[in-house]
This record gives sequence, C-alpha cells and structure tokens, in this order.
Amino acid sequence: MSLLSFTEESLVFFDNEFSYISIIGASISVFLGIVMTQSGFDKIFNWEGELDFITGKFAKTPLANFSAFGLIQVTIFEILSGVLSIFGSIMALFYNDYSYGIMGLILAASSLAILMLGQRISKDYEGAAVLVPYYILTMFGLFVYTQL
Repeated sequence: MSLLSFTEESLVFFDNEFSYISIIGASISVFLGIVMTQSGFDKIFNWEGELDFITGKFAKTPLANFSAFGLIQVTIFEILSGVLSIFGSIMALFYNDYSYGIMGLILAASSLAILMLGQRISKDYEGAAVLVPYYILTMFGLFVYTQL
C-alpha cells in the first residue's frame, strides 16, 4: 500500500491513482464551483438588494423591464453550474467521468456570458473587465477536460 507517491503522469494516494491533468481539471471545477455557488446563493439570500441593484443598473437600458427575469435566470445558471462543477470534480477524480464537470463549466461560461452582456449593456466596463479572468479560466477548464 502506498500512502503517497508520484509518477511522471500521476499522483498515487492510498493506492488511488490521479492523473495530473485530471487534478488540474478538478481543481478548476472546484474553484469555479465555489465562485458560482456562492454568487447564486448570495443572490437568493439578498434577493431584494440584488433586485434593487439590477433594476437601478438597467433603468436606462432596453432591459429595464426584464430585471427580475434576468436575475432569476442568472441565479439558476450560477447555482446549477456551481453544483455541477463541484460534483463534476469528484466524478472526474474518483470515477473518470468528466461529463458533470464539462456541463458545470459550460453553464458557468453561459452565466458569465450573460453577466458580460448585462455589464456591457449597462456600460459598466470595469465590472465587465472583472469577468474576463473567470471566463478565461472556464475556457481553460473545458480545454483541460477535452485532453482527458
């Protein structure tokens, strides 16, 4: 029994072998899962504040009448992407099943694209710029999963 050992392609921990690339993919999924789940639940627990913020932000845009619908949509996407990403990291590491992680990252990319659209329409360019590293990480995560 091997407590911990390293090979050229994998890490062995208690006789479970984890490829380095699957560890990278799972780590990206966990990170984005935490970010997206927290963001989604923050919207739920502070619904009125979030709705007031979004309504004010889009007051002078064509999306003014769709603030509540948009907030519901983004909240659902964020929570689904977060939960699927976290579950996907476990499935990737222990069962070599990457489908949940991929779906979580696709939903995260969709959430981030929706948020980017909203930021750009409301002319919040600084807010839009903050989303770019998350989107790049999401795309890198999808790339990593395609290499497995």
